[in-house]
Amino acid sequence: MSDQAGSWTPHMAPPEIVGSGLDGEALRRFHAWQAACWPRLAEALVGLRAIETREIEMGDRPVSLQWNPGRVTSTTANVDKRAVEARPCFLCPGSLPPEEKGVAFGEDLIFLANPAPIVPLHLVVAHRGHVPQRIGPALRPVIEAAQAAQGVLTVFYNGPRCGASAPDHLHLQAVETGSCPDERIVTCRLAGCGREPVGRVLVKRPGLHIWSNRGAARTMVVMRGLADAVERGLRVAIDGLAELNGGGEEPPLNLLVSAEGVLVTALLYPRGAHRPACYFADGADQCLVSPGALDMAGLVITVRRQDYERIGPEWMEQIYRETAIEPALADRLERLLEQRLSDES
Repeated sequence: MSDQAGSWTPHMAPPEIVGSGLDGEALRRFHAWQAACWPRLAEALVGLRAIETREIEMGDRPVSLQWNPGRVTSTTANVDKRAVEARPCFLCPGSLPPEEKGVAFGEDLIFLANPAPIVPLHLVVAHRGHVPQRIGPALRPVIEAAQAAQGVLTVFYNGPRCGASAPDHLHLQAVETGSCPDERIVTCRLAGCGREPVGRVLVKRPGLHIWSNRGAARTMVVMRGLADAVERGLRVAIDGLAELNGGGEEPPLNLLVSAEGVLVTALLYPRGAHRPACYFADGADQCLVSPGALDMAGLVITVRRQDYERIGPEWMEQIYRETAIEPALADRLERLLEQRLSDES
């Protein structure tokens, strides 16, 4: 498949790079090969060695703060409709550098290496046509990509008003599984370690377990079960959020999905504001944090040294309060999920 902005044919990696099957280890090999033949990616990976991280205690859901100046373009991207329409789409093949290659996934998607990585293994899963960023058509591919790369990658979706720097081009991203604190907390609790409750149980039936956690000023809805049941649960949640937001455009949300055997785990973050008030402030009150899926899951990216050094629990809590769903709407979403999913067989 190609679109009017160019052909994908010259951007396909040689078949022997991946081998006979597309899985997490094959994608790891592809990424290493791409780093060896694409200087921009190689330089970005070297730059990652200089990033710094520190922990912020926020009750039972701590935050890992990362100073990563290489992410400045994404963090400060102007995603207003007029600005997006005025620039060439950087995910269409006609805009890619010759060195950038990809691996086909299904009929519509392609795995690409992210040239502005947050972690050493960071991929983009782009649609091969220029279609808008929407969760409806992306939901099944998120799950299928997570299943294909299980044991290695977690796949995530940023809504067009929740961290996507290309809201005009459907794409997912993938990072090494366990990169985010919330992921590690959920995995630990599923394994039975830790004494804290997982949160409020909303649905518990064969093939699907749903609970919510409202700690650290943001709501996380966790769904764990068979792929079809998790997809159904997510669609009910998304439709419910659309109702709560008055219909119309896609409700603001972020989503992370991983897989282990036949089981799929989804972390859904219903959103509030796209960016916190401090993002738009002047002088010393400004803080350039623009939350996407990984930030909501506890891996918060800062691109300026001064922001990295001064953000503490109170500031982080305020950022989350402004960019997460309001508590009253979270209450209604939880009741909606209980009512619509508890009795399904």
